[in-house]
Amino acid sequence: MSAELLQKIGLNKSEAKVYLVLLEMGSSTTGPLMSKAKISSSKIYGILDRLMEKGLVSFIIQAKTKYYQASSPETILDYLQEKEEWLLQQKNEIIKFIEEQKN
Repeated sequence: MSAELLQKIGLNKSEAKVYLVLLEMGSSTTGPLMSKAKISSSKIYGILDRLMEKGLVSFIIQAKTKYYQASSPETILDYLQEKEEWLLQQKNEIIKFIEEQKN
């Protein structure tokens, strides 16, 4: 899977990079993740939060330390399904708006 493909489906460049690095690493704290993905400490938590909102990253706590891990690539299909449903809803609202404007 490439970062370009992930960007085409709605992830930004940093999100795609972090997801792929986590997928490769399996599980990681933020330190090694920042090093390998070449992401600054000021940005890593925001990126991880957005990936968690999208269902593509989760974390576990072991010995009071957070370990982040990428969800399986199959989860990307769930993410796409949610985006598709949202777009369909937006389309229906626009159609309704257009019809109201005709009256």
